[in-house]
Amino acid sequence: GEFEFPTWAQPLFELYSEFYAATHGAFDACIGADLLALGYDNSVRFIPQSAVSTGKNENSSIDSWSNYRRALPVTWADISQGGGSTTLCTNQPVQLDFGAAGKGYFVDLVTQIIKEELGEELPADFDFLVNAGGDMRACFSKENSQIKVALENPFDTTKAVGVASIASGALCASSSARRRWKVKDANGFESNLIATHLINALDGIPACDLCASWAYIPAKNCDFPTAYADAIASALFVSQESDLQKIVQNVGAEFAVMLPNHALRKTCAFSAHFFAA
Repeated sequence: GEFEFPTWAQPLFELYSEFYAATHGAFDACIGADLLALGYDNSVRFIPQSAVSTGKNENSSIDSWSNYRRALPVTWADISQGGGSTTLCTNQPVQLDFGAAGKGYFVDLVTQIIKEELGEELPADFDFLVNAGGDMRACFSKENSQIKVALENPFDTTKAVGVASIASGALCASSSARRRWKVKDANGFESNLIATHLINALDGIPACDLCASWAYIPAKNCDFPTAYADAIASALFVSQESDLQKIVQNVGAEFAVMLPNHALRKTCAFSAHFFAA
């Protein structure tokens, strides 16, 4: 069937097409079906990081992802977008989840609304911050203005692992520490498998090579810096950094990632001071 979305959704669809191509299909809005299959619905009960093993492979018990079988997936490439419009066409059922970039895109839309509503009434020294639970965009009247933002420790969410200094622009984070749950087996009983919302669309399995990621993009570099920062932070979990190189360069993104062994890797210009994790 054909499904018409609001016109404001078009840039989001274009972003997903761009990241789908760059990651060779690992970044895909069609993971909605995989999330539902793993039990990510209104009844899901999240468990804290401290309640499960913090080893390199918390899913290395008698249950194994190697035994997990997903249904034949629909991919973003299977959905046609009529002439670059906001009409999506599919010939089979599909569940879309835009969580990998949607919240960041929402922040950009809210930022636009604030600027448009205030218009000429916007004071010359007016600064504001739109914060949607860790995905944020700072808007400063002065070029050298900055704020400091604590970066959550994925191994202990009551603490920070570092502090970032950001100017006008977007800072987004992604982590497997909070939205994690035990997968139920065919009989409805909880297994030892731990799922997260960070799904690699190529195999339908939660990504486990990273524990946290952060991405920053200056506002002047693109029209939707928070959407791109959100997407990059998510894509780092499911793809190689080299796959994202062109996008990162185009939007002037800086980023950092933390691995399960607490090792940290970051781009040289990512403006943050990290503590020992």
